[in-house]
Amino acid sequence: MLVNLQNNTKGPAFNHSQLARSLSQATGEMVNPAHLPFDEITIHPGSDEIEFSAFNRTMQFNLINGQVEDAPAGSMAETEADAEAKPGETLSPDGRFAASVRNHNLWIRDTETGEKYPLTVDGTEDYGYAERSDTVSHPVSLARLDEKAAPYLVWSPDSRRIATFKMDQRNVTEMHLLQYSPENGSRPSRPKLWTYRFALPADESIPLYEPTVADVLKRETIPVSFQAQPEVSLMDTDEDVLQWWSEDGRILYSLYVQRGEKALFLLKTDPKSGATEKILEETGRTYVEANLDYASSPNVWVLKNGSVIWFSEKSGYGHLYLYGKDGRQIRPITTGDWAVRYLLLVDENRSVIYFTAGGREPGRDPYYRHLYRCNLSGGDLQLLTKEDADHDIVVDPQGTAFIDTYSRVDEPAVSVVRDLNGSVFLDLEKGDIENITDMGWAPPERFQVKALDGRTDLFGLIIKPTSFNASLKYPVVETVYPGPWTTVTTKSFPCDLSFTSKVFWRAQAVAELGFVVVTLDGPGTPYRSKQFHDAAYGHLGDAGGLPEHINALRQLAQERPYMDLSRVGMFGHSAGGFMTAQALLTYPQFYRVGVASGGDYDSRFYGAYWGEKYEGLNLSDYGEQITSRKAGNLTGKLLLITGDVDDNVNPCMTMQLVNAFIDADRPFDLLVMTNRNHDLSYEEYYLHRLFSYLEENLKPKGNQNDGWRSRSG
Repeated sequence: MLVNLQNNTKGPAFNHSQLARSLSQATGEMVNPAHLPFDEITIHPGSDEIEFSAFNRTMQFNLINGQVEDAPAGSMAETEADAEAKPGETLSPDGRFAASVRNHNLWIRDTETGEKYPLTVDGTEDYGYAERSDTVSHPVSLARLDEKAAPYLVWSPDSRRIATFKMDQRNVTEMHLLQYSPENGSRPSRPKLWTYRFALPADESIPLYEPTVADVLKRETIPVSFQAQPEVSLMDTDEDVLQWWSEDGRILYSLYVQRGEKALFLLKTDPKSGATEKILEETGRTYVEANLDYASSPNVWVLKNGSVIWFSEKSGYGHLYLYGKDGRQIRPITTGDWAVRYLLLVDENRSVIYFTAGGREPGRDPYYRHLYRCNLSGGDLQLLTKEDADHDIVVDPQGTAFIDTYSRVDEPAVSVVRDLNGSVFLDLEKGDIENITDMGWAPPERFQVKALDGRTDLFGLIIKPTSFNASLKYPVVETVYPGPWTTVTTKSFPCDLSFTSKVFWRAQAVAELGFVVVTLDGPGTPYRSKQFHDAAYGHLGDAGGLPEHINALRQLAQERPYMDLSRVGMFGHSAGGFMTAQALLTYPQFYRVGVASGGDYDSRFYGAYWGEKYEGLNLSDYGEQITSRKAGNLTGKLLLITGDVDDNVNPCMTMQLVNAFIDADRPFDLLVMTNRNHDLSYEEYYLHRLFSYLEENLKPKGNQNDGWRSRSG
């Protein structure tokens, strides 16, 4: 579809049927207009053609006469193809240069001349430029799958300079994986040893990132005059989270996070000299966040006069503050018992800011994102999205409009274009879910229960089979993720590839087997108050508030007699796997069956950036979360699943838990998925084993009905 915001029009970008017919005639290939053999087109303003690549040819379609022909030699399409980023490259804003890493050095490819040249020459293995450490880059998976990581850098807006790091992991200790059945065609292969560097909590040496500026035109590097950045959780996010440029490219801004993440600095660097000064800093008793939304750019905005909009949770909720260029606070911009999520746009001419936030509107789910506007002075706060739903907002490049896609888990998505006052001036699309409602699918039930304190509201979903019959009783299964990184309950309609959408449809699949599936976001998860999130700090062993989960299920079952709490199971992956094992070992009388995959059962053996942020710098504080110490409590049925080449959550944690079960003489089940990394939970074989394990152990034998008995017994 082609949308014109100036004319407020929307229509097909081209005639799909006509293009399909012409493309079939031009190539001799059968082309289905509903499944065209390309997913990108190039539209040039004022041109009557669109360009695309199909069947290994660059072609153009004339919108007037409906003909398809090869793009002429030297065409704009051919030029743009040269300017495209190849695997492992990052393109400059103007498309002139492509940056990549070769032999641990930073290289440039001039897309106009084809020239390739190094910007650095002193990079070496474990001490290279524009690379992430092995701890966060998953090098075994990259090597096995023959993939190239994009360079870790940020281009300046004028395409002249690059902000990056020289990453030093030379003294980081090694970690190992043994691939039992290496892929080698039909020939048997010996097990293969993979060795990589992996920093663990409290290690003497962790990866260090030395900030560097590279001048592409002068072909030189300028060291930044500030200490090396220790690896923290922000290294496991997008490239522009730690470093970003001013609009004119004359200043490089960056965040510096101390090890343990209890101190956060805002830095200002002159890219010509590397001279760096600290603008402001914030410290805290626990981790200091730059943003509540993981992997999003920080909620920091430097104004033209040098003042700074700064995000902080120091009031107990995430809010925006105005600081002077001297680093002193001028005033709060937002206040209240609600949380700012993301700073979207600053209009300095009108002294107005736009941001998303949650928890402000009475009676609404506090996790829903809404769009707001207020003055830099903190006054005239206005809600711009009235709909009671989760709003995913995108700002147009000119900062003149917003694309708002809003939905709830029980209401499909609606996409509109709003002006800066929040008024809708163009309807884009409405989600159509007849294909699944015709199959009998009904949206999940949204619920709200009280926490153990009797005051705090907790939110979640009840997911039922399409054949649900309220007169029957159903075993209950929880699908979990404990935080502190993110939540597990989807708030928008699950129609994308996000983490929560994947969790939802996997939960629906489990429900179809004859279970009632529940998701709940307990204390220790983000997006609420600082206190709510901090519940996990130093208490990872509480696994997302397991007592709160039990209390919530009991509240739900009081009004829903179809929920059979004598048969409760749980499954989860990664931190969710850890939570599942903790549930069965801590509350064995309540949780009877569990499937735990890829679990980080002992954070002493996970990345330093994770454990040091959420448990602290002293290993003596980690004892409360060591799952293997509870191995003797196992009375239910537990299936552990791990991949033998998981370079994110090393299988050593699964095997140490296995060893503890053996020592405690407790029966358990184990599945090692060969040649699989941490992504195994999306594979068909994993799903089949998950389904069968829950059916075999949580439902009565010989009964395959959706509900397994009537409430009367």
